[in-house]
Amino acid sequence: MEPTKNQEEQRAERIARRVEEYHIVLTDIYEKLVDRDFKTVSKDVQFLIMELRYILKSIPEDDF
Repeated sequence: MEPTKNQEEQRAERIARRVEEYHIVLTDIYEKLVDRDFKTVSKDVQFLIMELRYILKSIPEDDF
């Protein structure tokens, strides 16, 4: 069954929200590294690694 336009828009919105969140986390990582705040940067990096692994896992099913 072909997805409807509304379903495709919702899918695109979910992807956009995720990518926006990743941009925010990457900006935070950059700022922490510049400020040498290494204690908390590790948590942000681990979060991104987990999220990117989830994306890799979701690609075959197109489950975004």
